[in-house]
Amino acid sequence: MARMTYGTPDRHGTFYFRRIIPKALRPFMPAPWTGKSAWTKSLGTKEERKAKQPFARCMSDCEADFALAERAMRGEPIQAPRSSPALPSDAEIEAEVLAGLLAADELERLEPDPRQQFQTSEERTQWPDLVTLKPRGMAEDYHYVLGGELEAQHAAYRKALARVDPEIVDGECRAFLRKHGLTIDPVSDAFHAVGLVILRAHVRAYDLLLQRHEGEPIETPAPPIPAAANKGPKLSEAFAAWKAGSGARGGKKPSDRTLLEASYAVRRLTEWHGDIRLGDLTRELARDFRDALATVPTRLPDTLKRLPMREMLSRDFKAYPAVHAATVNKTLTIVAAIISHAEAAGRLDAVSGFKNPFGKGIKLGIDERGEEGRQEFSNGDLKAIFGTGVYRQGERPKGGGGEAAFWLPLLALLSGARQGELAQLRVADLAKDAETGVWYLDIGTAGGRSIKTASSRRKVPLHPALEAAGLLRYRQSLLGR
Repeated sequence: MARMTYGTPDRHGTFYFRRIIPKALRPFMPAPWTGKSAWTKSLGTKEERKAKQPFARCMSDCEADFALAERAMRGEPIQAPRSSPALPSDAEIEAEVLAGLLAADELERLEPDPRQQFQTSEERTQWPDLVTLKPRGMAEDYHYVLGGELEAQHAAYRKALARVDPEIVDGECRAFLRKHGLTIDPVSDAFHAVGLVILRAHVRAYDLLLQRHEGEPIETPAPPIPAAANKGPKLSEAFAAWKAGSGARGGKKPSDRTLLEASYAVRRLTEWHGDIRLGDLTRELARDFRDALATVPTRLPDTLKRLPMREMLSRDFKAYPAVHAATVNKTLTIVAAIISHAEAAGRLDAVSGFKNPFGKGIKLGIDERGEEGRQEFSNGDLKAIFGTGVYRQGERPKGGGGEAAFWLPLLALLSGARQGELAQLRVADLAKDAETGVWYLDIGTAGGRSIKTASSRRKVPLHPALEAAGLLRYRQSLLGR
């Protein structure tokens, strides 16, 4: 296999695709290759010629995983890792295959005789001995031949089932797995197990087809509803809908900061449980995620922050402080909000007895007695802040936003407003009350600003020290520009 650089046979002669994963990429590889030294997958054949097509698919999948790992290593946003859908249950597989076989047989009996496709009516008149074909229904000779085929196939399927050998339905097995986006590995136990279920479905279907052929009124069952349809949206789909909001004027949409926090929460949950359907999220899985999240350290370097959660927790990070319970609870609250949004939109109505697994009772308990609250700046802290060159030599560092480096600390000191609220202030938000003549800061949402809660909307009287420092003169200079 000269051209297949990464294709090699094992000791049994089965060809495998194998490519070494660079050490730098290993922590960032999507599952199931996270931390592995090589990307390996069976090509399912001992013949070099037949190995070429699955080799090409493996090469494409491997390159895609390498690309995801490289983006993750650079800290770029990536899509949720590719995950193989869950395999339907044996009952679901059998029901789907059986319904498909009966439906195909019913269609064959209803459609015009296929011999009409071989000759036109005019051509058939040249041979008077040919059977007259009906526009609908099955001709008697066709019925006779089909009966023989059904009996022969029925016997072959039953014999194969008796030998527990699903090779006779190998093509049907591959088609089923491909249809459902599942991995096709002909040498695996899973492939053999699915093949047996499909073979069993063929035996039962042909039992019914023979009865139908003898005139028994055998109904074609309706196609089974995929189990995924009863499990609600995937986490990624619910997150996208939550981000979009209702679209109605005045409808609530998350702020940029909340979106950032939500992206982190969804990324971590996806790393831990995959892009799971909300209906599959149980209280047990929610607790498992919560407990894992509580062990994620803080103040990590950026390169370590990008590690997938399972890879991160496999390392020794005792040197870094543990995350605060309040931070974990905040992440859980965001996940609960995303699920509640999907629930309110009716996306989980089909999930019987659904209850938000991240709802009441999932949060970590916080010892309020151990909380010191927010620490005030000491006199030494204030001297350090206001003793810099910004206030002593009139420096205006570009990285500090120019004049913002001077005014924002003063506004924070003398107004009590949040940093985010002050950083969003516009010239128009420093206004004068028409009745009292008092200048004030208008903290609100006008002009695209955001506030933490609706109750945060307020007017803060301007401290006299800010007027004395020249804030109103600075405001006037901006108006003159």
